[in-house]
Amino acid sequence: MKKNLFRTLLLATAALAGCETATDLPEPPHTPRVALMHILTTAPLDSSFYELFQQRRLYVSNSQRVFDTNYLTGRPDATVELRDATGSVVERYRAARGTQYGNYPGYYLPVLGFRPQPGQQYTLRASLPGLETAESTLTMPAAPVVESGSYEPRSVPGPNGSGQYTGRLNLALRDDPNATNYYLAFARLLDRQGQSSNGNSSLRVDYNSQNSAVSIGQFQLSSPSQGYSIYPFADANVNGQRISLASDVQFYNYCSQPGCPQPGFIEVTVSSITKDAYDFYLSRRRYYDADGNPFAEPAPLASNVRPGYGLFGGATDVTYVIQLP
Repeated sequence: MKKNLFRTLLLATAALAGCETATDLPEPPHTPRVALMHILTTAPLDSSFYELFQQRRLYVSNSQRVFDTNYLTGRPDATVELRDATGSVVERYRAARGTQYGNYPGYYLPVLGFRPQPGQQYTLRASLPGLETAESTLTMPAAPVVESGSYEPRSVPGPNGSGQYTGRLNLALRDDPNATNYYLAFARLLDRQGQSSNGNSSLRVDYNSQNSAVSIGQFQLSSPSQGYSIYPFADANVNGQRISLASDVQFYNYCSQPGCPQPGFIEVTVSSITKDAYDFYLSRRRYYDADGNPFAEPAPLASNVRPGYGLFGGATDVTYVIQLP
């Protein structure tokens, strides 16, 4: 009986494998729209911006059809402006050029040098030839309050200072009990003269440490170079309390020659971000997690640009410098 049943199943499987069914799926209607991403930030356009906040640059493209398999590229022909609450234009943007952008079209730079202020409202408006103008409005969040910070070394290299450094970075924030707050944290290494050490070394999370487990619900350092390693934190469960960041980190000093810049400080940047930015970062993480998984639930990206697609978010930044022992 079991043999007959097994043979029947084999025959049925073979018969199904020999059948091919072609199904024509109607393509959903599509109206091309502006697609953009920009995090308006209080950070100046200095070395820290290009080292930590490359992902906050304005990027403009256009939407495409669902079944379009062409590689989507940025658009260098957009007209973009930033307006304040009175409707006055406070910033304009031009298409960026140069090797620091990899010659990829779509990136834009501000030209007026405007610095947004916490608590103020701003509207980003972008248009492309032949497409409807898209816009989005936000209110810049209040600056985060950093109470204290410290670095506890776990290992240091030899007398010449060349090699690997490991330690634990600690930071404490005082959370505002009268508002829902969303945070990001980044860190970089400075030399003893207070200059960026990115050319000689960079600070990274020590993922080999047992204390560096990744959790979305935990306040932790984000990586400025990887979109997947952005970890936004909401104060929903700790509203009004002290918020602590504790992360094992590592960095290297590759130069032991006299006169080489030596590691001197860790500069931590804490950002208060808008809720729309928080929602976008979480949705992008779900999107990455679902990539290539046919059984995953749909993971659409959060959008606050109308009519169009993308994110216009805000970040108010403060820095806290910790001297290395």
